[in-house]
Amino acid sequence: MKTLKILIVIYALVFSSTIITFAQVGIRTDLGVVGYKTTCFDPLQVSSNPGFGFQLGADYDIHINKKFHITPGLYWSYRAALGDSTAEGVYGSEMLQENFLNVPIHAKWKFDIKPEKFGMYIYVGPTFSFGMSSRSKFDLMASGFKVEGIYNYFNGDFDFSMPAFSESISDKLNDYLYEEFATIGLRYSRFEARLDWGVGFIIKEHHEIVTGYDFGLNNRVKGSLAENNFMNASTLYIGYRYRFGNKNQ
Repeated sequence: MKTLKILIVIYALVFSSTIITFAQVGIRTDLGVVGYKTTCFDPLQVSSNPGFGFQLGADYDIHINKKFHITPGLYWSYRAALGDSTAEGVYGSEMLQENFLNVPIHAKWKFDIKPEKFGMYIYVGPTFSFGMSSRSKFDLMASGFKVEGIYNYFNGDFDFSMPAFSESISDKLNDYLYEEFATIGLRYSRFEARLDWGVGFIIKEHHEIVTGYDFGLNNRVKGSLAENNFMNASTLYIGYRYRFGNKNQ
């Protein structure tokens, strides 16, 4: 929560100048296709889980000159991905769901193709993300028995349910699985740095269609497993941005 408060303060400082002029503020929403990629180095294995995501937030164009802008922002994003695997007679399926608070800082180059009617821009820059939640809902099936559970990748907390067993047996199995998960110790870092680039099309000054691509730069896996495993995510997205005010202000 302390980190979240710091990010909110930064956002307030960055956007404080909008009290004076509202001309460069934009509200934006995106939809995207997400890919989680995990690489194990020894032995070398690469796995990918497809998913989807969306984000909503605001940004602010700081005009360095007529053609070049710096655009910081604050977005909330949601990502989800599905995965499944089979090993030694055990089938597992998983749905990962994550929420992030994102601070992009983009450099933007604008081109007025038809003044006041149509234009475009290209942008590139980093996005710094703070994970608010990362939870996996999973099912394990073996020999006709089913185990359901929720695992928190940030703090390692989990909750299992085994409807096919009595309460006493379920408690013993729960203790066993707790020890197994504690031994494995898979955790994800809350912090993520991404590189983002794309292109936007301006229609009649206020409406913008944006499309772009971003990918994670740092390893999301932390702890001892990070030595042999690397996980990051990438997103191909399209969005809409409404820009307040007049572009000449």
